[in-house]
Amino acid sequence: MKTHELLITCALLLVATTGAKAQATLTRVSSGDIVTNTAATFTGSAWGDFNNDGFLDLFVCTWDGINILYLNQTNGTFTRVIQGPAFQDRNAHNCPSPADYDNDGNLDLLVAAGGFADSAQSPVLYQGHGDGTLTPSSASINTITGFFLAAAWADYDNDGFVDLFITNEGDPQSSGGSNMLFHNEGNGSFSRISNGAIVNDIMASRCALWADYDNDGLMDLVVINANPRNNFLYHNNGHGDFTRVLTNPIATDQWPSGALHAAWGDFDNDGLPDLFVTGADGTARLYHNSGNGSFTNVTSVPMVSLGLPAGASANGAAWGDYDNDGYLDLVVTCIGAPTALFHNNGDGTFTRDFSGDPGKDGGPGIVTTSCAWVDYDNDGFLDLFTARNTRDTYLISNLLYHNEGNTNGWLKVRLVGSVSNRSAIGAKVRVRATIGGKTFWQLREINSGGGWDVVPLVAHFGLGNATNIDVLRIEWPSGAVQELHNQAPRQMLTITEPPQLKIPGPTAGDSVQLSLIGLLGSSYELQTSSDLNNWTPWTTLSSTNRTMTFTDSISSPSARFYRAVMR
Repeated sequence: MKTHELLITCALLLVATTGAKAQATLTRVSSGDIVTNTAATFTGSAWGDFNNDGFLDLFVCTWDGINILYLNQTNGTFTRVIQGPAFQDRNAHNCPSPADYDNDGNLDLLVAAGGFADSAQSPVLYQGHGDGTLTPSSASINTITGFFLAAAWADYDNDGFVDLFITNEGDPQSSGGSNMLFHNEGNGSFSRISNGAIVNDIMASRCALWADYDNDGLMDLVVINANPRNNFLYHNNGHGDFTRVLTNPIATDQWPSGALHAAWGDFDNDGLPDLFVTGADGTARLYHNSGNGSFTNVTSVPMVSLGLPAGASANGAAWGDYDNDGYLDLVVTCIGAPTALFHNNGDGTFTRDFSGDPGKDGGPGIVTTSCAWVDYDNDGFLDLFTARNTRDTYLISNLLYHNEGNTNGWLKVRLVGSVSNRSAIGAKVRVRATIGGKTFWQLREINSGGGWDVVPLVAHFGLGNATNIDVLRIEWPSGAVQELHNQAPRQMLTITEPPQLKIPGPTAGDSVQLSLIGLLGSSYELQTSSDLNNWTPWTTLSSTNRTMTFTDSISSPSARFYRAVMR
């Protein structure tokens, strides 16, 4: 009887850039299409690299007009795209959500539609072609009608393909509708899930966000509701089964006028994602993740008592370390009041930052809807974008703020999944470094957010005065773990997940069958060894399919090790 052992290694693709500027002030950009184009009803927005040039582009929805794509020209300016079906369609669009659903290396886009409309509309799933063009896919998602506000992608069963959740507000005469969950079949098609509370609970949902809040490797879901007056939290039990959590303040707290938006982020660097939620009555809540699936209300922070004028409310929210000191800060957009920026002091407290231009913008009659932290010029500092509307009273432009930077270091990590989904949604990126004499970990989960406040699929870390990154750890949705040690700050890394090499079944005779799951379109050199020290090239495979099987005929009864290295 022969023993066949496998050793799997990986190759990493690393790209580095450097940059730093004078001070961490957010300055309003005054020129360019992004900030001069006007509409009455800008709604959701999404940043993503739609033409694969390494710079983030911007897609903006309008409710009663056409959608807009701004392509990043890599020099701090953008060009508006006006040709193509994605930019001619008028269909009560609300929120876009990007992900590479077919794992071809090109960013695709789901645009939710129908929310706040008088009649049901269809969401549109656009297939990206990697050159800035988007065309409607043939998926059945595009034929379903409803009153859809937002969508969020995540690979809830960790099969290597992102699945899709879409919120359904329900028609104007009802108290809500059923949300939708679509399972990605891996061949460009989706199956609508019909069983379980996650798709049968009736609610008027405004947005939804995936996050692995209990660190069990499975993406859980929070749904933010206008009605009923509490939000819904679903725990992922694995194998496509979800349980609605009923004993948790996230799910039991009441909101007199319903909740609006939410954002996940580990604000205290304890390795667990916390949740911030805004309400339509002007209130907001910060839920601290206490571990073991439990959360507690944090009441002694300024973002939960904004002191807004009558009729105003908090609206969108996004976490981001805008001054690169190693702690996540929070931006909160408002209805009828200026945008609020809260600086994380690193000790569990926050201070409202009134410097810079964001706090000067907004007021009566203005609805600042979505927001996102985004390093659009790749200088290592997070810039800020906010979308606005005026409830059909007059035309208004969106706002873009450039971060002038400071002397603090930073790190950006872009992941490319091979066994996991190509967008690496759900991957956890952890960094350990010494900042200000204190050594601690930071966590970022690759995730685009959940509807209104869509953030880029890039992990951004502030590193303060750290001169070295002790450990960079990636926990892939597939279960694979990678670590890099002693990395330099002020660089952008692109890291490709190692392939999965395994024996799919029992071996027989003098041959062994192996399978390799890898990055579509990549080339791998397979190597063998008898002692783990000396490796011999055996064969080269071009990944024309995501999963490939092959057979090795073995004449020697000794142990044989295999590894796959990306070429």
